Amino acid sequence: MTKSVHEAVASQYEKWVYPFPIQDLSAPEHRHRRDGADPSTRFWSYWPCEEFRDDMDILIAGCGSNAAARYAYNHPQAKITGIDLSTSSLAHEAYLKDKHGLQNLTLHQCPIEDVASLGQTFDFIDTSGVLHHLPDPVAGLRALKTVLRPNGVIAVMLYGKYSRTGVYMLQEMFQTLGLGQTEDDVATVKAVLGLIPQSHFVRDYLKRAKDTQYDAGLVDTFLHPQDRAYRVADCLEFVDAAGMKFMGWWDSMLYYPEGQIDTNHSLCRQINALPEAKIWQVMELFNGTLGQHAFFVCHPERPEATYKPDFNSDALMSYIPVARGTVEEDTADNFKVSRKPYATFSLQPVVAQMYRQIDGKKTVSECFDAANVSLPANYDKQSACSEVFKYLWRLSLVFLRMSAG
Repeated sequence: MTKSVHEAVASQYEKWVYPFPIQDLSAPEHRHRRDGADPSTRFWSYWPCEEFRDDMDILIAGCGSNAAARYAYNHPQAKITGIDLSTSSLAHEAYLKDKHGLQNLTLHQCPIEDVASLGQTFDFIDTSGVLHHLPDPVAGLRALKTVLRPNGVIAVMLYGKYSRTGVYMLQEMFQTLGLGQTEDDVATVKAVLGLIPQSHFVRDYLKRAKDTQYDAGLVDTFLHPQDRAYRVADCLEFVDAAGMKFMGWWDSMLYYPEGQIDTNHSLCRQINALPEAKIWQVMELFNGTLGQHAFFVCHPERPEATYKPDFNSDALMSYIPVARGTVEEDTADNFKVSRKPYATFSLQPVVAQMYRQIDGKKTVSECFDAANVSLPANYDKQSACSEVFKYLWRLSLVFLRMSAG
């Protein structure tokens, strides 16, 4: 069974090279593009107690046509290994390697389940959009666990169930029609997408999904032989079944009410009274548009104190906040911060005063002192900092370095 599924998936990607092959990583539209899990942009989420370093051993598990080369291009000090089932995808990765002289890139045709055969271990593993195509995704994550170093991180992206409801309706329709993956079958998919009612569940998904703008993306979305999707609860169960520890979401703002509901509304307070996992589940249902769940995991032996902020401890005051957002407006009446592609947030005066002080050097305590804020009588310094920086962290507007390092 496993072999036949692997063969079907490999056959798809041999013919329908995915994602759309980049021809030049130095082209303006690609030059500054980073993969969503890239540790250069999320280092303080993965290792908030460590000094930044870029000389890691990185595995791209299911690299497709571009990702391993893009990592090697963006991380010249790192050693990048890319594995994939598809020789066509690996051939394009090799083309990019030669074009850009990426001596730090090594490529292997290898199923994720057989990754231990490489005889290597890694500091960081990116497996985005891959495990949900395996016959046994848990076995895939377990295999990656065996090659992860003790303090390492695996970044995972899985399909989100609810937002893809329309996709699975059409997948079932195309299976009932007996479609395969020929050019004529792709033409049928395009015809159906042009005919379906505007009220169909898939319409909203199509507005957000860039993959459906080219043929290989249509095949990957609607004609894939092996595809499953996950709810928040499923993601947590998946990580636990693989013997890993869930560390956090790539973008916490998608899973907390502060980014989507007025904090003064009673619903926000009601949701925040729940256990954290329940908060995430409620916000997934409230949002309704999460076509993917992106998170990171580690070995269960790794102490939570090395990556999970504690907003209720004295240690908070020694954390060093690092700004993730861009200030869009800073006037007497408005302080607006954004982090593209997400929303722009207007910060309340006390929050704005502290945010202005964030420079990647000052501690939380020092940001508070420099902001010179006036507090209500029922607030002390630590409770104010706890509320402000928990709010900013949940909005994905700050990283919190957990040691002066």
